[in-house]
Amino acid sequence: MKIIIVVILSSLLISCSHLSPIYWGWGEWGEADVAGVENNSLVRIDWSTLPGVVTSIDGNKVGSGYKKAKLHPGKHLIEYAYYPAEFGVHPKGSVELDFKSGHWYQFEIKLCYWCRPRKFAAWLHDKTTGEVVWGKPPDWHFL
Repeated sequence: MKIIIVVILSSLLISCSHLSPIYWGWGEWGEADVAGVENNSLVRIDWSTLPGVVTSIDGNKVGSGYKKAKLHPGKHLIEYAYYPAEFGVHPKGSVELDFKSGHWYQFEIKLCYWCRPRKFAAWLHDKTTGEVVWGKPPDWHFL
């Protein structure tokens, strides 16, 4: 009985901590760092097409259930890793960019299963301006 109580209390404490998606709102990360900043001046980064692909922001680990972040404008280091089953190549790396105030960025990775050797394309798209600010979208012709 004591073990059950300890497990329940531990689960409750974890779910209320700042590390929990329940506390910050599932699908978002970084809310604690942006308190007191006007919402329209924040930087938004979205990787919802591949949840879990962004592994850390500025050295802070990102949980696998998170899909987006709100950050202060300025330089940030985004680390990513993607391990698709049966692909052979595992896209992994980091991006350091000076993110602009009020802009929304989309992180994308596309895989070429038909290419030999396997290829992937990773890029960061500024949805506010329509520009690709890092990386290169896929250039293989059959996708």
